[in-house]
Amino acid sequence: MTGTPATPDAGGGRVPVGSHGHIGVHVGSGWSARCFTYPHERPILAVDADRTHLSLSTADDVLTVDHLDFARALVRAATDYLHECERLLTGRTGDDSTGDTATAA
Repeated sequence: MTGTPATPDAGGGRVPVGSHGHIGVHVGSGWSARCFTYPHERPILAVDADRTHLSLSTADDVLTVDHLDFARALVRAATDYLHECERLLTGRTGDDSTGDTATAA
């Protein structure tokens, strides 16, 4: 297996090319979620949770069909998250046989 391709950054380090990064956000009462749109530019999805800010957009300012697939998978996962939160809040039970209902992209 080969490593992720990288390009030099301004500080002389290496920056991965393509998708990269990881962040865990625990959401309390101070949050917002917005999609910023522009007439001729890529959209930016922004999630703020207290002092944590997450922005999602395209790599290298290039929009491809892969981004549509990602956006659709994100909607499916967010819908699953909503349904699970509603289920837990209202005390409904579902099929807990596997305990893992992760949405695959």
